[in-house]
Order: sequence, then C-alpha cells, then structure tokens
Amino acid sequence: MRLLAFSIALLSIFVVQPISASAATISIVSMQYSATHPVPHLHYDGDTADGDFATLQSMYDTFVKCRLSCIGPDGGATAVLTLNGPGGSYYEGLALADFLRANHIATVVERGSSCYSACAFAFLGGSAWSSQDGVGTYVDRMVEPGSIVGFHAPYADEQSFINALNERGAMAMQGQTRDSLALMVKELVKWNVDPEVIFRMVGMGPEETYNLLTGEDLYLARVTLPPTPSSGWITDLPSAIREACFRLLAIDERADPYDMQWRFQSDYTPAIGKAEFAGPISGYKLGERLLDIGSCSATDASMATDGDYEIALYFSPGLDGLNAASTSFFNRQHGWSTAGVGRDPLKRIFAKGPLNSFFLPLDADIDGLDLPGEADIDANRFNTALPPLLPTMPSDLVVDASTPSSRVSHLGDVFVFERVGGRQLYDSALAQGALGRAYTNDVTSDTGFVREGAFIDTAATFVWFGILDGDSSAVVEAVVVKPNGEAPTDEDLATLRRIQCETDFLGSKLNCG
Repeated sequence: MRLLAFSIALLSIFVVQPISASAATISIVSMQYSATHPVPHLHYDGDTADGDFATLQSMYDTFVKCRLSCIGPDGGATAVLTLNGPGGSYYEGLALADFLRANHIATVVERGSSCYSACAFAFLGGSAWSSQDGVGTYVDRMVEPGSIVGFHAPYADEQSFINALNERGAMAMQGQTRDSLALMVKELVKWNVDPEVIFRMVGMGPEETYNLLTGEDLYLARVTLPPTPSSGWITDLPSAIREACFRLLAIDERADPYDMQWRFQSDYTPAIGKAEFAGPISGYKLGERLLDIGSCSATDASMATDGDYEIALYFSPGLDGLNAASTSFFNRQHGWSTAGVGRDPLKRIFAKGPLNSFFLPLDADIDGLDLPGEADIDANRFNTALPPLLPTMPSDLVVDASTPSSRVSHLGDVFVFERVGGRQLYDSALAQGALGRAYTNDVTSDTGFVREGAFIDTAATFVWFGILDGDSSAVVEAVVVKPNGEAPTDEDLATLRRIQCETDFLGSKLNCG
C-alpha cells in the first residue's frame, strides 16, 4: 500500500507554530495503523537532518492525543512511526531514537522501504509500554519482509578525511575516529543490539552496510516481524524448533547462532525426555554428560497448541529421570514472548505477540521464503487488493492527502482521518473500547458505532465512528486540534456534528435523527 504523506510545513499552516524546515518529510497518515497496533500512524521519509527531532515532536504533540492512559497491562505503543530514508545526521538519528523511546512510539520499516545509517539508528528507538508490574517500557521495532534496515560504522569520505588530516593532524584524526567508534558501540549496546553486529560493522568499508535481511540478522539486532499468527511462518514444526534452538544456544553461550549448528548430535527425536514440570519433551540431542545441557526440546503439550510453544535447553536427566530446563523460549500468540533471562525488558529478548523470526532459517532472505505470514502482515494492516470507495464527506472539508484507502482533511481546527477496508478494520476499532477516552456518547448497532467525548491525557474533543456495509467498512475519527489546547468552539462542535451526520459510505449513513 502506498503510504500517505504530506509535509509538516503544510500542516503547520493550520495547527502548529512554524518550525524550522527539515530534510525529512514527517506526516500523519491515519489514526489506526493496524489491528495489533491500533494507534496513530506517523511516517518519516527522507534525509535525516537537524530539525527532524523538533518536527517529529511537534507532529506527535499535535496529533497523538491519547498517551499512556490508552495503554493497559496488555501493553502497546502510543503511536507507530514508519521510516524510509538514506541516512544523514548521526546525532539527529540518536536524538530521534531517544524521543521514540521516551514517548513509547513503535517503529516499522515496511515492504519496499529502506532505512540506512542515521535512519537505522532512529529505528532502534522503537518502544512500547505496559502498566503490568515488571514490564514498563519494552522494545517494539519491526521490519517487514522486502524492507532493508542498514547500519554502517561512522566514516568520512576521502576528500573530507584528507582536508581534516591536513588541518588537524594525524593524531587528532585518530582520536576523532576512536571517539566516533566508541559512541557507536555505546549506542548499540544501549539499544540492546548483539555485539556480533558491532563486529561486523567495524569490519566493513565506507560503502558497505550491514542489512537486516535474514532470520539471523533480526535475532542479532533484536528486531521482530510484525505480530501475526506463527502458523504463517512455520512449514515444518521440528525444523522450526531446530531454528529456535540455534538462538537459545547463542543466548546461553553468548555466541553467533550460526556457529551453534555443530552442537546437534541427532535428528529430531520424539519423546527425547520428560521435563521436570511440563511432562514429555521432543527435540534434539546435544550431549550426554551429567549436569550439562543434554537436549534442546519443546514440550509436547505446547506443540499441541496453535503456536504457544515452550522450547528450552534441558539438562541431561538426573537421578529421578527428569530433565530440568535451563535457557528457555516462550512464544505467545497473545501476551509476552520471551527468550533467555533478565529483569529489564529493554535488555532481553522480549516482545508482545509471537517472535516468529525465531522459527526461520538463519541464512535465508526472509522475503525470498514467500511464506503465508506475509499475507497476514497485509491483513493486519487492513490492506486489501480492491479497497472500497472512500466515504462522501462534507464538501467544504479541505483534503490534505489521500490514498485509495485513507484520507486526511481539515476544516478550521477540526482534522478528519478516514480509513476504509474490510470487516477487520471495523472490528479492530470497535474492540478498542474506552481506555484513555472519556465518552459522552457511546452507541453501537449492527451496522455502525458512534463514540463522542474527549481524550483523558490531553482533553482534546473527538467524534469517532464506523460504518459497516457487508464485508466493507469505513472508520472515521474527527479531532479538534487547538494550537494551545483551548476548549473547542461552538463552530468546532458544529463541524464535528456535520461530519458525523453527513458522512456517506456506500449509501449508508449514521442515524442522526
């Protein structure tokens, strides 16, 4: 789906104070990114340059009206930022990453997009939050198959290096290079990237990048695929367990998972042992010594589920004949997936939803696998081959940007966000409930819903409604966006009412009688 994008400069005319121009175009796309991330969708496109941080902050403050109050113990992000850019200012990229972490904004690089250098460092800041005890802020950065996220070490082009060498001398240049590399290492460690990535980056030339393309790359960078059912990524369960075992061994030995393949001493073996607390296990023999790892296996009970697999390194059986678990991987379709140990979710492998990349071949380009999970990603984002027509809206709305499945428009201080798609779009919006919103009106029928009120975090007034027509749906959210947070005027409220009552989707309208 082609991304909707329009310049922040255009928006600033209407809703924010003028700010300095930036090289990247940062835009608001919709208010509902996907079924698993039903939050505002922001998009970043272009070179990373000074001023991008301020632009993103202004866009976020203007349009993301529901913050932590909209997130419960199940976890989630306040917004999603999709990225596409060749790089640029390294320090601005780091500032963007810090902003994303501080505001719990998830990051995605979608199919067909690329995010290099400074853009890639900004991408690492993708985060979300849960009110559950022991969770708080956690990593939420995703790539789709067919995208590229590329890292490289700091460098200067030949002429710049020669000029600096002549101006400052060899020792000063050597010190600057050392400082730049030290900062890069510090930042990668901060963002929980595996040291193996650092080793590879340092050994690359100025024209080379370390690109996240394979299952091993995603593991090393602590990046996930967008959450979809694990069944779409697994064609053979024993093989998938073997792939997960490579990662578990790498965690246990602090090594590259690709170097763990020699450890396997058998093919997949059903009923290879019996877990101390979980019953029969099946998997791969790793050794026979007492008090040492004897197998990597999954519990038979978990293999009978729809993807909630429990895989672990197990010690050789003790005197009681039972196998005790060591390093473990819990894959959850809904809830928390984890691998390894650690108190801080930001410093361990931890995600909401399944860690499907754990089941993929280490060295294969994920896009080349052509697995059903790719179609599931499209469905999760409400993408359809032939989306229904956008609604007919009041004629005096000014259209800011439009695609076949979404549109952003405004009238005065009222901004309108429309999305059309299948039934899943409607169901996803309806399921969000009242978290973070104070409703003054909440009505649902067989063919539509209407919710009116204000956001708890920012007190911004909104009307939010959906219209269902067979398997097609439209979801519209209109928000009063005041420059300084003032209360809506009577004119604003009248505009909200008109939008609600005049919207026509495939001949269907809300009952405003």
